[in-house]
Amino acid sequence: MGKYYGIDIGGTTVKLGLFSETALLQKWEIPTDISEDGKHILSDIIRSLPGDADGAAIGVPGAVLPDGTVNRCVNLGWGVCRPGDEFTALTGIPCRMCNDANAAAIGEHWLGGGAGFSSILLITLGTGVGAGVIYNNSLLSGSHGAGGEIGHICVEPEEEDVCGCGNHGCLEQYCSATGITRLAEKAGLGPMSSKDVFELAGRGNDTALAVVDQACDLLGRGMAAACTVIDPEAIVIGGGVSLAGEFLRIRAEAAFHKYAFHACRGTEIRLATLGGDAGIYGNARLAMLPFQS
Repeated sequence: MGKYYGIDIGGTTVKLGLFSETALLQKWEIPTDISEDGKHILSDIIRSLPGDADGAAIGVPGAVLPDGTVNRCVNLGWGVCRPGDEFTALTGIPCRMCNDANAAAIGEHWLGGGAGFSSILLITLGTGVGAGVIYNNSLLSGSHGAGGEIGHICVEPEEEDVCGCGNHGCLEQYCSATGITRLAEKAGLGPMSSKDVFELAGRGNDTALAVVDQACDLLGRGMAAACTVIDPEAIVIGGGVSLAGEFLRIRAEAAFHKYAFHACRGTEIRLATLGGDAGIYGNARLAMLPFQS
């Protein structure tokens, strides 16, 4: 039975897992060294590996083209590059590259909240809003590596604040952890985390409830818009904000049904189950696919 590395590079931590074809054998973390434009990241990863493997895949917070070219990772200091080729040259292990949200989608589809469906949309509500699409059991990455980037659907065109992408009114500005914090501050709740907002709303605070309802309403609107294009069997909600659980899911589902095209209203809305390990699972699954000789 083969062994495979699933590697998930974040802005502060690299998560790594060694997998067999059916199970996680070992997992560990190392700090992400973004000094000197991230030039030490790959070498740090390679030094941490316990041995050889039959394949690897690396997830990164940026667009990845179908040929494995990374089209900039601002949070890592990387420009346009091909780190998978470098990894293989240094280790002899065949390596693929993947966007981090796409990798999480593969993981949740394999052994998580999307298992059993042939088509899912995974939405990750974290510092930003990421997404990944599995369609007919295959990843839909898009021609420019931007397939499923619903975090940048414009849901409020009159928004004055600028999204990190440079546009205005993106879904990410309202439904991410930072977006919910921004809404809370605008509502007069003062600086607090998205977790604090949900906890306050759960205790019946009217202002916090209004913030949560606004975020969930816009999330439902974004999901409905995505479904008119993708039409998945299920939407799986993950990321740190999803730890609010059913309190979030029920409200997002109600908003989805309000905005959804009638033919899409049967789409299941589920919570992710792999948590922060979704990326390493997805990358390991990607590494198991046959490499061309």
